Amino acid sequence: MTPDVIAKIKLYETDVGGRCEPTPSDQFGCLVEINGEYFDCRLMLESIGSLRPGQIAIVPIKFLRPDLVCPLLRISQDFRLWDGKTVGNGEVQEIVAQAE
Repeated sequence: MTPDVIAKIKLYETDVGGRCEPTPSDQFGCLVEINGEYFDCRLMLESIGSLRPGQIAIVPIKFLRPDLVCPLLRISQDFRLWDGKTVGNGEVQEIVAQAE
C-alpha cells in the first residue's frame, strides 16, 4: 500500500491527554483533523513499529478517501490525530499521492 503523505507526528504523553498505551506495531487507524474536518486514516507503522505516548516519528499515512483529503494538503500543513480525543499532532513533510 502506497502512503498518501509522509508526516512528522508527535503522540501526546499520557499525563497530558494522550493514549495510555503504545499503538499497534503494524497499522494504527485514527482520524486526522485538518481545518476543522475529520478524515479516516491509517498510520503505516510496519517499518517503524509501535509508537509510545510522547514519541515523535516520521510516519507514512494512508487516507481512506485521499480524493477528499489531498486537495486540502500542503507541505508544512498542521493536523491533529483523534482517537476518541486528541492524542497527537503532526505536520505534512511530503505529499506522495495526489487526488485523482
